[in-house]
Amino acid sequence: MSTDIDKFVKFANKLADEARKISLFYFKKKLNIKSKSKTKFDPVTIADLTVQKKINNFIKYKYPYHSILGEELGIENKSDFEWCIDPIDGTKSYIQGVPLWGTLISLSKKDEIILGLADIPALDERYIGFKKTAYKFVNGKKSLLKVKKNKKLKNAILNTTSPYVFTVKSDQNAFERLSKKAKSTRLGGDCYSYCLLADGHVDIVVESGLSPWDIRALEPIIKNAGGILKTWDNKKVLNGGKIIACTNKFLFDDARKILNKKKPS
Repeated sequence: MSTDIDKFVKFANKLADEARKISLFYFKKKLNIKSKSKTKFDPVTIADLTVQKKINNFIKYKYPYHSILGEELGIENKSDFEWCIDPIDGTKSYIQGVPLWGTLISLSKKDEIILGLADIPALDERYIGFKKTAYKFVNGKKSLLKVKKNKKLKNAILNTTSPYVFTVKSDQNAFERLSKKAKSTRLGGDCYSYCLLADGHVDIVVESGLSPWDIRALEPIIKNAGGILKTWDNKKVLNGGKIIACTNKFLFDDARKILNKKKPS
């Protein structure tokens, strides 16, 4: 498996390199923006679609029997291996010229996420996690990732993309309860917030209503940097849902307790 995972990592980096060429080409250009939903603004652009197709074609050629779960287009095969792709995580940031969007690539084997890569093209940063290892490339320089040591919620920095896109109002209220206990709350990070947590800059990230492609790639990065990434009910993040990322179990337990607090009847 060791040899295989090294090959998979090399291949995932190649996918990210190809995706980056496309996403940067279209970034800050005037694009035709469509919404995938009639009830809410869920934008998709030619950049999302082109990146997804490019990655899918590379995977089909290299690993024709692997499955692909993609935000824009997937391929289902009977295989132990499944790639999960978000071509541009943070399309709303992308179309506004905010540089915190990224391409998320993960590989699972029998429903265990064995490799995660988050590429942040506009910042020239890449985060990778696998096999008890987590590191980043910034401007081509490699360094290991390690979470912060803070164990107190009152000293914690809390991030989310936006509580206004949480699945239900009760989830938003739960986030606001947690925010009142934290030292500082910042919004708008998309996948980059999780990278910052793995790199020792953020303590907690909380979100609701995520899809598998939004979160799978980030689990090996955070886990192998020493952190925790699970659902609000302490389950695996394979299928997305309500997510908590923390630097340690102390903060994780405290955050879960506040988020899951029931109102008195």
